[in-house]
Amino acid sequence: MRAERPLSRPHDTAFAHPASRPLAQAALARYSLAGKDGGMSHPGIDSLQPHERPLFPGSPATPDFSRRVRIAYGCVGLLLAFTSAMGTALITVNLPALQGALGLDPAQVSWLPTAYVMTSISMNLLLVKFRQQYGLRLFVQLALGTYLAAVVAHLFVNDFASALVVRAASGVAAAPLTTLAVFYMLQALPQPKRLAAFVLAFGLPLVATPLARCFSPDVLELGQWRTLYLIELAMVLATLAAVLALRLPPSERLKVFEWADFVTYPLMAVGLALICAVLGQGRLEWWFAAPWIGVALAVAVVLITIALVLEWHRTNPLLDLRWAITPDFLGFIAIAFLTRVLLVEQNGGAAGLLAVLGMGQEQTRSLYFVIMLATLAGAIVGALTITPQTVLFQIMIAVVLIGAAAFLDSHSNDLTRPAQLYVSQAMLGFATALVLAPTLLIGFVQVLQRGWRSFPTLIVSFSVAQNLGALFATALSQTFQYDRMRFHYAHLVGQLDASIPFVADRLRTGPVAVAAVAGQATREAGILAYNDLFLLLLVIAMLTLIGTAIFTLRAIAKMKAAQRAAQ
Repeated sequence: MRAERPLSRPHDTAFAHPASRPLAQAALARYSLAGKDGGMSHPGIDSLQPHERPLFPGSPATPDFSRRVRIAYGCVGLLLAFTSAMGTALITVNLPALQGALGLDPAQVSWLPTAYVMTSISMNLLLVKFRQQYGLRLFVQLALGTYLAAVVAHLFVNDFASALVVRAASGVAAAPLTTLAVFYMLQALPQPKRLAAFVLAFGLPLVATPLARCFSPDVLELGQWRTLYLIELAMVLATLAAVLALRLPPSERLKVFEWADFVTYPLMAVGLALICAVLGQGRLEWWFAAPWIGVALAVAVVLITIALVLEWHRTNPLLDLRWAITPDFLGFIAIAFLTRVLLVEQNGGAAGLLAVLGMGQEQTRSLYFVIMLATLAGAIVGALTITPQTVLFQIMIAVVLIGAAAFLDSHSNDLTRPAQLYVSQAMLGFATALVLAPTLLIGFVQVLQRGWRSFPTLIVSFSVAQNLGALFATALSQTFQYDRMRFHYAHLVGQLDASIPFVADRLRTGPVAVAAVAGQATREAGILAYNDLFLLLLVIAMLTLIGTAIFTLRAIAKMKAAQRAAQ
């Protein structure tokens, strides 16, 4: 196939910003922190060494910067990583406060995080091609500018409708931030260590949720819930200033958009959004009670099927479906989905158990501080140890830790307190930061073998697997826990024999005593239900470990076969 002619390159004078033009004087250093416009000065792509050139169209070049410049890029990458997750963490952790402030019921307030995922899940399908065609500079400006506008809009939310619209807009605006964090981290590390950039960019944002649980009670005491958005606004402004002051190196641009993209993308986006809505609301409105759930699923299946059929027959599709049906790709997606499902043990399992035990944010602050430190340690250890040879083994270690944590938590009882969960939740936090980046890198290796045109398929598939995995895990855990709680409650109440003197005395004392017995039975049933949930996650972890081991053995066998064929 004939290669497409680039629209423009950053070293063309008609396109390049002064900060991206080649340096005119050979006596000057190749790279400097202060160009004439106050930004980063970069050489043009033609002046770069082969190992410094962009890996894919739309990705930045990776010049050999000095240590001082790398440190600067690393600091901006850290800021981007935290900013990408802190807004969502603050909303998720403080949903009860938002529910009270806006006067919403549980079903309404649950639409806020669901709407965020509905709009963000498919955005990368367009964003990857946008970078490839229009370049990084416009991509960065639109990404942070849109996110800033969405955060400012949060300050004016005063009812359910406006809150829903703003959260949906935030999902669109925040989608590019993780990608930007990866790009800046790549600049911060020398070539042999660049795999660590993925670990840091995906692992460090996970610190945001336990961190938000640590300081949110104090923030809410200082003012109303809008204080949370002021914190997010401050982080976005700092990030915007840092990115404008220290720009990414140039990238190559190609004409990649086609008119057919704007036919298949809406079909895919609406179909995925409907699935997100069903998974996000099915437990609260109950799966078989709300007619719209069945209608939404049927429409989603039709829309996604039409989109996939159209994509299959395109010459230059948005999605590389022929790669997507290969065993290697399906194995990658299965690992990405299942590992994300397992992570519900922390936010949906342990947090729910502590709520049943009557533990509030004040009582659990020390636990989340331990989780935060363990997550940070997992990101650092993962970054230091990751290599192409250790990717799959890191995933298996993380899955073993998650399974062990679930087994430990399955022995909880009425006397369990946050201190008894330190070890298990620290293991889970460490594993969470360790597992995400290696999972993505499994697919990244496959893209290197197929070519850059399959890169959008990788990013979108990973994003869909992660987002749907998170929603599915929450729906599964809440539905399973509710069903098991009903079972255990019926069993416990059935054991209350009125012929037993102690039970008879309690029941004769009046309605208050009866209500106390029923409340205690509900509490015990809830604890037993969460223990059953932890055992279910242990089973899923074991299946995931077996699947990952099979995938690893298959990859090793293919590699040895390729080596023998090359000899």
